[in-house]
Amino acid sequence: MNIAKVTIVAAALVLLGAVSAMADDCLDCHADKTPGIVGYWQESAHASHDVTCTDCHGTDVEKNHSLAARVTADKCGSCHAQALSEHRKSKHSISMKSGGGCTRNMPPSPDLDKTCTLCHKPDTTEPVVNVECAMFLAQSHEMKRVGCSSCHKVEAGCDSCHTKHGTDLGHARRAETCGQCHMGPDHAQLEMWRSSQHGILFAERGEPGAPTCVTCHMVKGSHNVSRGIATGKTGESASTERDFMVGICSRCHTSKFSKRSLSDADDIQKQSLAILKEGQGIVEALYKEDLLEPAPGDRPGHPIFGNTFVIGPHMTYENISRAEAIYFRMMMFNYMSAFKGAFHQSPDYAHWFGNAPLKLGLSELKSEAALLRKTERLRQRLDNLPKGEAESGPAGELKEELRALKDSYLKGEMTQEEYDSKKSALMEKWGL
Repeated sequence: MNIAKVTIVAAALVLLGAVSAMADDCLDCHADKTPGIVGYWQESAHASHDVTCTDCHGTDVEKNHSLAARVTADKCGSCHAQALSEHRKSKHSISMKSGGGCTRNMPPSPDLDKTCTLCHKPDTTEPVVNVECAMFLAQSHEMKRVGCSSCHKVEAGCDSCHTKHGTDLGHARRAETCGQCHMGPDHAQLEMWRSSQHGILFAERGEPGAPTCVTCHMVKGSHNVSRGIATGKTGESASTERDFMVGICSRCHTSKFSKRSLSDADDIQKQSLAILKEGQGIVEALYKEDLLEPAPGDRPGHPIFGNTFVIGPHMTYENISRAEAIYFRMMMFNYMSAFKGAFHQSPDYAHWFGNAPLKLGLSELKSEAALLRKTERLRQRLDNLPKGEAESGPAGELKEELRALKDSYLKGEMTQEEYDSKKSALMEKWGL
């Protein structure tokens, strides 16, 4: 053999030996420091195939110990190429883009150093995306880490579903694993599924007696969780995906039943979106009439747009008026429950968690708008009275009663609803 080749081979063997020794060092130390993690890895397919610590984490001990390194989806994809390719085609792959992929408008924090790759491409300062999420940016660093990035990291990290050191596919297939993120008032898919016939049958019979999340959204183990989803939040449609989902449903149901069920959900979404847009129109009109309190110019600035009026996907839920708060609940909670409840076969979520509060919210908005306009007319009438008259007589008496009512509300002696009701009754009494 050529001397040069012998030298290269020898060097490679030395290097491999060093890496192997380093992996052993990791295990020796962590068996004492974090035995649970080591034990979990030892039970995994990675361990049985000699995939060790350094294969995933690299050899930079200092970077790993400082939590500056992260095992990204790209790293997993170096072995699991098909899974990564499918993942990149799914809505999971835009999680950071829709959730808060950039924190560059926020003040520096040492906490952010622990999650560099959530926002930046590995080993660069280049942002993963050039999009910002106002709701994310408005939170404290702790809430961003726990309440936002814990779910939205799914774009960059396979461990969101597979755990960090285990490879048990049973864990990733559990509905509860999906439910770590797909639950709660904004997208209660786990609760919807559990309360549907699908979920009830699964609790009785397990698989294959009833479908779970992966049955419909990860067919044959595909990591493209968006297959079959034919409509988005704004109602856009994709007929090819609808045909795909009908094919999935038709494995248990007739094609006719499947199409009708999905078509009903389509119509519920359209009806719900129309209610939501009517509510948005009311809030926008109140803003144009300068009737929102606090007004955008009198509250802390929006994290992206500053002291301007913002409604829709970039709304925050801090320091907004009552009308905007009503609309936010309609948009983020009630609308989502109405149509997602229908698509997930949950009558109660479609109706009582979705349709009913959505319509009640619109009624509240209409009432709030009427009250604000009535109050504004009263203010204008009082402002136009001669000074002496405004402070005495019926006008002065009304001002005193309104002032006393407001003081009582500010002291916490009544709720917002009680205050609004008494204020409205008082103005009715004075014929306003």
